[in-house]
Amino acid sequence: MKYDDASWHYGGDFFPKDQPEEYGATHIGLFLKWCFIHGWAGPLHLRDESEAVKAVIEGRLFGTDFLLTYCDGKLTSESLNEQGNAFAEKYYGDQGLYTQDYQKHFGRHEYSSHESEHDFAEFSSILDGRINSGQLTRKPWWKLW
Repeated sequence: MKYDDASWHYGGDFFPKDQPEEYGATHIGLFLKWCFIHGWAGPLHLRDESEAVKAVIEGRLFGTDFLLTYCDGKLTSESLNEQGNAFAEKYYGDQGLYTQDYQKHFGRHEYSSHESEHDFAEFSSILDGRINSGQLTRKPWWKLW
């Protein structure tokens, strides 16, 4: 399953012509970094790029750079393990809240800033809050009984 693709952004009508294509991947790279820190890197990456995964976790490599180098700019189910995919399907997927949260808190950076210009501690607290809220794990009202 493909959750997101940088080319959808830098190839889109709303992407500023004067910005580097990597800025179309920044919001994806931040999410990937957060997932790696939570131990949700996919088995393929742990096997083939374990040092690069470790570098992302330790802050020596940007999540955006990992995404563009090792994932061809695409966030897919192969990028994450089972736990990470369970979260991504609910939070990042078509009906998810990730895009809304990103735009609400970091809209000024959308397509115009490098990953380093984002406050990753604030970003993490937003995603951690989504996990802790239980909002993503609640059953629809028609499945409560």
